[in-house]
Amino acid sequence: MKTIYTLSFLIISTVLHAQSPEEYAIQNEFQLTGDSISFPLTIVNSYPFISGEINGVKGKLMFDTAHRYALDINNKIVPLPSQKVEGDGFVGSGQKFKRYTNDAIKEVKLINGLHFQNLKQIGSANYDFIQNDITPDFIGFIGHDFFEGYLFKLDYTKRKLTFYKNTASRASSKDFLAGEKVLAVLNFETRKLPNIPMMKVDVNDVEMLALFDTGGSYGSLEITDKDAEGLMKKKNLINYGRDGSDDNLFSLEKVKMNPQLTVDLIGIYKNSTDDNSPVRKALGITEDTVLTFAYRFLVQYKTVWDYKRKKIYVLEY
Repeated sequence: MKTIYTLSFLIISTVLHAQSPEEYAIQNEFQLTGDSISFPLTIVNSYPFISGEINGVKGKLMFDTAHRYALDINNKIVPLPSQKVEGDGFVGSGQKFKRYTNDAIKEVKLINGLHFQNLKQIGSANYDFIQNDITPDFIGFIGHDFFEGYLFKLDYTKRKLTFYKNTASRASSKDFLAGEKVLAVLNFETRKLPNIPMMKVDVNDVEMLALFDTGGSYGSLEITDKDAEGLMKKKNLINYGRDGSDDNLFSLEKVKMNPQLTVDLIGIYKNSTDDNSPVRKALGITEDTVLTFAYRFLVQYKTVWDYKRKKIYVLEY
């Protein structure tokens, strides 16, 4: 399966007071409130999901950092009779669709007890390709604007996602790191979109622009044929699908992220550089070689994403 990007378009070892479900008030805006909030995760085919219910339809919402909007609903499975056409959308794997807005989302419930009613200006589209390829009960996306003003800790081993309000006192105390072993602190930038962390990495003297995306499948590498051939000769890029099951699946080894951290990514998808890609234009990418860190990286470490200070903490499991 190719990487799926969801773009805004054109698309606990810490001692904290976490609210219990009965403490949550009903909200009329789909956005986090409170000091710290945790969600159990379900991982399906490398993608993280939060279970929930939209207008009485139960299912899974993909937690996708590359998706800008707080909430985006799959209208293929959730009936939405009052949709208004907004425009066209696309995802990085090529699918195109009509986008709509809705002012009549009666109720959204999330698995941890968060409860929202009477939501307005909520996007929707026909995401049947995600139903078909990933999970049949896909009801939508939860994206960046849902947790704006928060940092989060992602733990694929414990299947847990925890948000922390990004306050000045928290930046000083770093209570979200209590009891953790920090392996590296990665400094990132953003370009056209504030929700896509980017940084430069190096693989045997080949510089790459790296993106971080929880919705990026196993991970991917877009690389020129020349650089791919060079890395294959040096055994940094190895065909992982040699048994014929998938000749586009590769291992990328000895990825130097900073002086403290070098990683191997076993089983990511390789594609040739496409300078005319609409994804490149949407993100402001001019580099030839682009590496997406997704499941193959995130399953190896706990990570804390701090968008405000543009840092990702890599923690030992």
